Amino acid sequence: MTELTPESANDFSSVRQKAFIEEWLNFFTGKPNDLLSFEEVKHNLRLQDAAYKGLQEIELDKIAGSVGRYRDFTRTFLPKSDNMSERWRRVDSVALDMGGLPPIDVYKVGDVYFVRDGNHRVSVARLHNAKTIEAYVTEYKTNVPVTKDDDLDDILLKMERTKFFTKTNLNKIRPGNNIEFTAPGRYRRVRGHIAFHKHMLELAENREIPYAEAVASWYDNVYMPVIELIRRNNVLKDFPGRTEADLYAWLITHRARLEKEYNAAGLVPDEDLLETIKRERATNPFARFMGFFRESLNLRDMPLKIERARFLEQTRLDEIRPEHGIRFTEPGCYQLAKQHIDVHQHLQQLEQGQEISYDDAVASWYDNVYTPVINLIRERGILKHFPKNTEADLYIWLVNRRQALEEEHQAMGQIPTEKVIWDLENELLSKPNLGLSQFFGNKLDLESVVQQNAVTA
Repeated sequence: MTELTPESANDFSSVRQKAFIEEWLNFFTGKPNDLLSFEEVKHNLRLQDAAYKGLQEIELDKIAGSVGRYRDFTRTFLPKSDNMSERWRRVDSVALDMGGLPPIDVYKVGDVYFVRDGNHRVSVARLHNAKTIEAYVTEYKTNVPVTKDDDLDDILLKMERTKFFTKTNLNKIRPGNNIEFTAPGRYRRVRGHIAFHKHMLELAENREIPYAEAVASWYDNVYMPVIELIRRNNVLKDFPGRTEADLYAWLITHRARLEKEYNAAGLVPDEDLLETIKRERATNPFARFMGFFRESLNLRDMPLKIERARFLEQTRLDEIRPEHGIRFTEPGCYQLAKQHIDVHQHLQQLEQGQEISYDDAVASWYDNVYTPVINLIRERGILKHFPKNTEADLYIWLVNRRQALEEEHQAMGQIPTEKVIWDLENELLSKPNLGLSQFFGNKLDLESVVQQNAVTA
């Protein structure tokens, strides 16, 4: 058996420290930090046709997934648990003694490799700054362009887009159509719109309509008039990270919902819907702030009541702290709060050196993280400056503002919440009508953060 060396202990300590920092930073930037699951990718892409390609030298940077251990390592193959120490150190000792590592076994999908056998070897090789590693490669054929930076939603979106254009032939019928969605599910919805439009045309003209003709008619007479309306009203500027096609999908969906709710089929014009959404974005500065932040975290559009119900179901906060009173005014905040709890649990486990139940982590987060911030907000009377927001809204803003300052000054954990509140109070005294998102924007350019971290909204 390979002897564990002091050098391997130092190496493992180094990768664990890097893993902690990486997970912490990725939590706030929204950059994908989990390895792709080969089983999920294979299932969703319906991969079947595989061919053995033999022993090859492959780029470590293109290994972004694992067959069975995708939860054990970060996206850069840093070990997530101290329990992996012994095995990781043995592999590291072999690398140090022999000056290299045995070949690994991988599957290739698109431009990405998934480790079938050799996860620890990849982790060790990356620590020692290797650029490539020998691997036995089996390649699965796919027409979906999978890359190393994709998460599962990105892959699903690419799959849907490929299928949409294959089925509709829209790229040939209307070249330069520029239909791009940023979330899975919308291409399928549009295919439903086209099918409905074809049915209505057939009823109106009392004849069978060829599918290609229906696609062209839908694009010219349904889709493009909405897009031209969006352009005339310059609505897209209020939705950074979204596309014209996203707004088309939103308008169609909400119009159908309103017409059903008020039994007003055909009576809700797109112009009224656009005015509603423009007015909401213009009068709610916190919504503008969360618009940036939600895009950077790649959060999905979700009715607020549903998101709150899911948050309470996942955290059991109503049972653990019945008096909590946590309410947010913007979609996405409940998911951010859930991530705060997850990080708190991880930090508590590292500090105490033992597993902590999720219920205990929720209680600890509420008592020792959330409530102290809320008490400060109440003591300083901050909420009166933001009548359209809640204490919970301000908690989200303050925690993420503090994190931004700590990253800016390289002072992780050293900037107290009181300092952030003091900055906010001073700004409010000098500019009493300043909105929350405007203050945030003066201190941190969220759009540049998104670009720097190459996050797909």
